[in-house]
Order: sequence, then C-alpha cells, then structure tokens
Amino acid sequence: MSILEAIRIFSGSVFILFVPGFAWSYIFFARKNIDWIERVALSFGLSIALVPISIFWLNWLFQIKITFLSTFITVCSLTVLPIAYIFAKRSTGGGNATSWLKSALRHVKGKTDQH
Repeated sequence: MSILEAIRIFSGSVFILFVPGFAWSYIFFARKNIDWIERVALSFGLSIALVPISIFWLNWLFQIKITFLSTFITVCSLTVLPIAYIFAKRSTGGGNATSWLKSALRHVKGKTDQH
C-alpha cells in the first residue's frame, strides 16, 4: 500500500466517520456540557448513524444512485447544515436562528427592490 493510498483511506474515514457527527454534536450538546472525549465518541456514533441513513433514504425516496459524488454531497450537507445553524444562532446573540433568517431575507429583498 502506497503512502498516498494510506492518506486517502485515513482522510476518507475521518470525513465519513467523524466530521458530520462532530458538527451535529454541537447542535445536541452545548460546548461546555460534555467533555472532549465524550464529544469524540458521540461524533463517531452520530456519523455512523446519520451518514448511512441519509444516503439510503435519499436512494429510496428520490432514487438517487449511491455514488462517490452523491455520498460526498450528502456528507458535506450533513456537515454544513449544523455549522450554518450554529453560525446563525451566534450571529443573533443566542436568539432564534429563524429570526436571523427572516431578517437576512428581508435584507436581500430590500436590496433587490432598490435596483
């Protein structure tokens, strides 16, 4: 096994088995509620649960074939969604993320109406 293949296997495993669960662990538990080792273990568990369920659900419901691209997009989406929610919640000062989204949409709509 070459060094590039080992790097590919390691980075792919981390990307599939750790990163989505790590992002979702911050949604379910606040930063100071659990220890880092608990967060790492929870990240593996959440990733092992979320990634296959979402991929198989997309395949079953929308007949999206299970390919490298569809898996990559699904895992990226599973990672970006909680990060965007946390960003929205923090930018409102801990308030409701829905109010941040509504104000952002009003801001964008106001800019398009001016042109």
